[in-house]
Amino acid sequence: MNAPNPAALAAQAARRNADPGDPDDHPVTETVREILDEVSQIRDAVGDEFDLGATSRQAELLTRAHDALADALEDVGRG
Repeated sequence: MNAPNPAALAAQAARRNADPGDPDDHPVTETVREILDEVSQIRDAVGDEFDLGATSRQAELLTRAHDALADALEDVGRG
């Protein structure tokens, strides 16, 4: 039978009792903000015209933003 490790129990209690923090302080926030700024710049440069290259680049950037957010959520789930 495995006895609970006191250090592990203390770490779990600290995580449960810790303030959640401000999401704006998480590093992923700035990363995603920069990616979305680039998406907006592409949209502004193209205007109302359809540009397949620009749309493709925006899709790549949005995928990167999604992946960064998904990774951050996975990290939270592991914590």
